[in-house]
Amino acid sequence: MCSKAGAFRVGKEKLTIIKADVKNEVAKAVKPKFVELGKMTFVASCEVDSSVAKELDTDARFVAKLYDDATKEYKKLLGEVSLRVQAADNLGSVMPLTDKECKELNADIKKIFDKYQKSIEGVANSHFNKWKQANKDRKKYRLKVVSTIVIGSACAIGSTASLAAGAVTGGVSIAASIYGIAQSIVSVARAIQKVTSDLEKVHKNLEKATKELVAAYTKQSKAKVKAKEIGKEFLADFLMIETSGFNRVDKHLETYKAKLKNLDLEVAKLGKELNKVLDQQSKLDKEIDKKLGKMVKDRKYKSKKIDGLFSAMEQARKATAQLIKDIEAYDVKLKPAEKFRDNTQKAVDALRHKDPTWAKWAIWIGSLGLTAGVGTIATGGQNLVSAAEGIEKGLSALASELG
Repeated sequence: MCSKAGAFRVGKEKLTIIKADVKNEVAKAVKPKFVELGKMTFVASCEVDSSVAKELDTDARFVAKLYDDATKEYKKLLGEVSLRVQAADNLGSVMPLTDKECKELNADIKKIFDKYQKSIEGVANSHFNKWKQANKDRKKYRLKVVSTIVIGSACAIGSTASLAAGAVTGGVSIAASIYGIAQSIVSVARAIQKVTSDLEKVHKNLEKATKELVAAYTKQSKAKVKAKEIGKEFLADFLMIETSGFNRVDKHLETYKAKLKNLDLEVAKLGKELNKVLDQQSKLDKEIDKKLGKMVKDRKYKSKKIDGLFSAMEQARKATAQLIKDIEAYDVKLKPAEKFRDNTQKAVDALRHKDPTWAKWAIWIGSLGLTAGVGTIATGGQNLVSAAEGIEKGLSALASELG
């Protein structure tokens, strides 16, 4: 499907100047995936008397010059048509071309053909006129340059390989992953909520038991005026008398430490899940927002479905960011509980080793105040699940719209 010119006699009275399968040449140049080209051919020829055809055929210099100049114009036609098809194919790569866009493409191709039909006819007539003037009896030469164009209709190829369709397909699996992680976050948040509630109860029991032990120690040591009288022997007697009280403190402390350790593990697990969400959200942004969003907006494509999807994605981002803040705030609230654990441990160790200063480590902090913080985390997890559901619904609606 390349251009043909030269000695090119076709019949007794017609000489071919250009004969090309434009569709094939454009297809080779552009390799369109999202535009199906209609038939496109271009033929330019010169109708002459039979007696003149032989003379023209043997004038090599004339033929070469005519062919070169006509081919230059044809290559311009080919270049412009290729550019227009490439632009349409780029649009189709985002989402299938609309009927309006296909009609605009066909109209533009026709304009290009019309323009170069005139220019190629003009080039040919100019050369033939010069040739006639160079011959003595030029009136006997009757020439007529004609061209024929055939343009079929281009149409869109609705392909699942289009950027929009591909982005939606890829986005669906990512959205499913986000939803699954969000569900996991809710599960972990509930676990944290349960352990926090247990910790609050154990804290009350531990603080109460420790206060009772300190009160007993204070009462029994009042008679001991001098510090030297409150030595190891007194502490040994005190521990024997208050064995059950000491054991209660020790038991509650071990439970307290275990609950705090569980909380640390669950909060760390929650952090890992949130990192997974952030990673998946980044992938979704690249798949949907950066690819589909920007290019669809460049096409001025209006769709409430896309707006709904972007809104859900934004809600998911906000929910994730808020969860991260809530966890950071909760972690800060855990510090007093950890300090209470450490101080109580020091008091128990000191008393066990008969250290008279043991009671100075018994520091009261009252309620831990963790319930409100952990409740916020649980709510944040539910918000993330709702946003993830919104993303899935948005992608499903958009897939239906594009399909």
